[in-house]
Amino acid sequence: MVPNEQGDGCFHCGLPLSNLGTCQGMIAGTRRMFCCSGCRAVCTTIHNAGLEGFYRQAHAISIPLAPPIPFSEEVALYDLDEVQKRFVDNLGPHREINLIVEGIHCPACVWLIEHALEPVPGVLAANVNLSGKRLRLRWDNTRLQLSQVMRRLSEIGYAALPFDPEVAEGQLRRQNRALLYRIAFAGFAAMNLMWTSIALYSGAAHSEFRELFYWVGFGLATPTLFYSGYPFFKGAWQGMRRFYPTMDLPIVIGASTTYAYSSYLTFLQIPGNGVYFDTVVNFLFVILVGRFLESASRRKAVASTQRVLDLQPRGATVLREGQEAIVSIDAIKTDELVLVRPGTLIPVDGMVVEGGSEVDESLLTGESRPVPKGVSDTVCAGSMNHSGALLIRVIGTLRNTALGRIIHLVEEAQSSKIPIQYFADRMVPWFVSVTLLLAAV
Repeated sequence: MVPNEQGDGCFHCGLPLSNLGTCQGMIAGTRRMFCCSGCRAVCTTIHNAGLEGFYRQAHAISIPLAPPIPFSEEVALYDLDEVQKRFVDNLGPHREINLIVEGIHCPACVWLIEHALEPVPGVLAANVNLSGKRLRLRWDNTRLQLSQVMRRLSEIGYAALPFDPEVAEGQLRRQNRALLYRIAFAGFAAMNLMWTSIALYSGAAHSEFRELFYWVGFGLATPTLFYSGYPFFKGAWQGMRRFYPTMDLPIVIGASTTYAYSSYLTFLQIPGNGVYFDTVVNFLFVILVGRFLESASRRKAVASTQRVLDLQPRGATVLREGQEAIVSIDAIKTDELVLVRPGTLIPVDGMVVEGGSEVDESLLTGESRPVPKGVSDTVCAGSMNHSGALLIRVIGTLRNTALGRIIHLVEEAQSSKIPIQYFADRMVPWFVSVTLLLAAV
């Protein structure tokens, strides 16, 4: 629903007003009704920030507007450098981080988030990736804290947390499971429709059993079209609302037209013509398999980031005041001494100051043979110490290690687009439009 200036719904979210909890407020000199104080607060915040244009964009594409997200003071922990080490590449004055944002529905949400953050003092850049629901934020840490950005997002109805590959992989896993159910349903219908098709092609189309086979095909194709084909209908409708035809549109037109023609023949029992329910089901099944393979490849890409993260130990043995202490990897500082025993992973980048051993660096070089390491040699986080104990002086930790830079490159590649992708995105609407025009001609 959308804000309704003259209807009986809430001015912000459009939900029906009830006597319990209804409140009113002055917005731009006009008295407006809201379903709750939360919607009134969000609407007031948007207008005070000069972002009232969001309502015009939201109205144009008819989206559900988000209520305010309760802000937890626990996110202040993300202001600590020890915590930000896991997510921020450089702990200098100007920092950059990926935030995963819940509540993004459409381009209007992207517009609101970017325009709400740009005027905030200390925000250097805010770019939202709609497909990944990810916000790439650059800010001046001397003027602005990360928790303040999260609070600002919660005020306009969005919850944000630093991007975690493990969480992202879990979301993709749930999406793949739902897609697999649709594939299984379409596959079941396709296998059963194949029997009716074989019977019709073998001569049953000219017998007294023809109508029976037609109705069986109709009964199998109908739920398959609307259940298994729902993602295509949804994608096509969203594209048409934005006047941006996607590849889902020709799929929907082809499947719906074939289904409608076959249903027309079935209901009117017109002799001498064949139905194509099997074509509808098989078509959806094949396209869904392709979508599933594409989604599985995205999940593998995210999982690869998690596998690289798993190469870095969560803790290490540090020598402090002559005593060994096991501490979290977040608490290790540059120039401290770390003891790495045989058979364990090296937790940091550093220089060997005592001891000698052989180190497996295959994750960086691909070389399976261990490399001898002695005093003054450098070692990398994530590599395996084989034969002897090493005392290492820390050079880099977390995102500042060679392993951390690899993770950063992987995340950057996943969140960015190559030029050919931008070109393809611009060409898709023209390709779909020309294809449909040629088909109509």
